[in-house]
Amino acid sequence: MSITIKLPPDLEQRILGQAVESKKPVEEIAIGLIVQGLDSQTPKLTFDEILAPFRREITESGISEDELDALFLKARRDYARENEEQD
Repeated sequence: MSITIKLPPDLEQRILGQAVESKKPVEEIAIGLIVQGLDSQTPKLTFDEILAPFRREITESGISEDELDALFLKARRDYARENEEQD
């Protein structure tokens, strides 16, 4: 498929510059930018959706809330201790 579009001069220069810099054809750069722009419009996952697999594993593991709290507290302390040693 072929589409012709008119680009503002500054945008044209940016695309041409990127093509020269990356040593790739202008068409490849333009297509890549269009795909990147379209992909960024896909709906993002909610925090609940991101955490769903983790929550499911916790539920299936049978660990109690107190045990989970203790595990996170220990991990946080270990992390702080490791970063303290690096300074």
